[in-house]
Amino acid sequence: MRAWCVVVAKDRGEEVRRVLRDGGHLLPHVSVLREADRLFFPTKARIDIGFPTEEREFAAAFAPVRSYKDVVEVPDRLRRLLPTAFDVIGDIAVLRIPDELDAHVGAIGEALLRWNPRLRVAARDRGVAGERRVRRIEVIAGEPRTTTVHVEFGLRYHVDVAKAYFSPRLGTERIRVASQIREGETVADPFAGVGPYAILIARRRKPSRVVASDANPDAVALLRTNVAVNRADRVEVREGDGHETLRSVAPVGRVILDLPHAAMDFLPDAIDALGPVGTVHLYGILSPLEREHRVMEIRESVARADRRILDLVVHNVRAYSPAQHHVAFDLTVDRG
Repeated sequence: MRAWCVVVAKDRGEEVRRVLRDGGHLLPHVSVLREADRLFFPTKARIDIGFPTEEREFAAAFAPVRSYKDVVEVPDRLRRLLPTAFDVIGDIAVLRIPDELDAHVGAIGEALLRWNPRLRVAARDRGVAGERRVRRIEVIAGEPRTTTVHVEFGLRYHVDVAKAYFSPRLGTERIRVASQIREGETVADPFAGVGPYAILIARRRKPSRVVASDANPDAVALLRTNVAVNRADRVEVREGDGHETLRSVAPVGRVILDLPHAAMDFLPDAIDALGPVGTVHLYGILSPLEREHRVMEIRESVARADRRILDLVVHNVRAYSPAQHHVAFDLTVDRG
């Protein structure tokens, strides 16, 4: 290919290369030419930095594509804002994009699909809204749909990312909780969503039954589909408020409160739903100081219920932000 270049002596090569790189002037994926004691740095356009310039023929250089960032075209001043992490749910990539990149969301989405051919849809996540924890989704590239099938631990989940919340990042946490289920145990999952906890427990362990409920009718419809697809016969599907579900299922051996921004509101009902001895898995999005305060709140709630704590295990599930973690509290109590 023919391109403009900056011509420098070899002993100034590294110095000039850094200037061109930092200024965003280097032509990507094109080999630098070397002739005698001179280097020819290919540039995106003719650039004057105090060295001779000329047009020459250059050969394309092999450059392994490690990230969609290697192929996306956005202004160099904005590259630092490109999302580093994103969710892959089935064949849909879901990512948060800063407002400063509004004019480039289409280019970002197309770059994701070029980078990973297994992806068929790129969607922008504008945050989780409402009591039903539904993402505000905008398809920015690929097929015009928000439905997909996600496979986790050999189980298949029908998901609509615009109608029911699902996080692939919690797979490890789901298997951790499922591994604790004892044979014959009854489990309540009042915020079941499309069913990743309930179905995993029903298929990988031997519970007596798993009561899976959600207040979001779209989530419940997908939950029913996923129970049937995965032949999770021990799952009993309900639709309704979490408080009502917990008050109607007693006694159970275990409750999963996978509602990190509001789980404490449901802890009294979860404790009341337990049999003589039982466990609650409670989640929160917390800073280290808030985590310690949450432990005190849990102890106070147990005391008010006239129960006794047998065990309280706290661990960080994953980083949520620079200052907060998604935290799990495994609380086992008896009647005292």
